[in-house]
Amino acid sequence: MTWAIYQGDLWTSRDAEGFQISPAVSLIHVRGHSNEDIATVVQTDDGLVVFTHAWWTAEVPVEDPYAPDPTALHASRARILELSPALIVPGHGAPFQPGPATPR
Repeated sequence: MTWAIYQGDLWTSRDAEGFQISPAVSLIHVRGHSNEDIATVVQTDDGLVVFTHAWWTAEVPVEDPYAPDPTALHASRARILELSPALIVPGHGAPFQPGPATPR
């Protein structure tokens, strides 16, 4: 969630943006696919890996038919790509290495 963390039956209010799960794992708020979406950003020995719903797959759909705010989605994609990830793991497809043809 973007505004809380649940642990058992305990609710702790906190913003997901910048939340550090461990030294190598953090969260960012990436609106677009939904207003509540977050991405998990993981620093690995092979580079940065981002787990996100900002893309369905490496190629399609460029326009998410369920996105309530396509402008926010494209801004979130650009933000993720600015992190220079080595790998993106989309919510509905196989992991991919982003490149110049990756939809923003």
